[in-house]
Amino acid sequence: MLSEDYIMRMINQAVAIFMAALGFKRAGQFNDALQAFDQALEGLLGLDARLAKQLDDSALLGMLTMQEKLDVDRLVVLAEIFREEAEVYSLQGQPERSQVVAQSSLRFYLEAALASEANPNGELIQKIEALRLKLSAPALPVETRLALLDYLERLLASGDDFLTSAGLSRPDLLAAFSSLDRLGLQ
Repeated sequence: MLSEDYIMRMINQAVAIFMAALGFKRAGQFNDALQAFDQALEGLLGLDARLAKQLDDSALLGMLTMQEKLDVDRLVVLAEIFREEAEVYSLQGQPERSQVVAQSSLRFYLEAALASEANPNGELIQKIEALRLKLSAPALPVETRLALLDYLERLLASGDDFLTSAGLSRPDLLAAFSSLDRLGLQ
């Protein structure tokens, strides 16, 4: 079993490499950014990036679960890596690849939000909402649509003050929930 200190070192190293990748991205050095994102992924998961990218989202979630407890800190970093990588693919004119990676990022953010009994924080909500609005719901994998339904249901159970503070609208959330619910498990 991994110690908490070791996991924190993994996260800190992955974040440091991730920050370097963001610098490459800002400088337009997209191939260097993608390589750095792969290094961050390897540091975070302890697995070769090519192998990690062959795993589906559920398998990656399983790697971050120990004794039925999801490592939310590492999961959020993983979601960040995938979100930024999706943006690089988009900037490179690879919309299909960008879409697939962004879908994984959304799933990971959703699972992080759902792992806690409390409502997600505003920053996490903003990232989820940006991806939710960007991605086509019918194109999302079934597991991601189910997580999104759970997330929307949790938000709809929240008070209006919380929704307002998070910049959310109950009618918009209801419409999104209804639309997703109609899709079912197709």
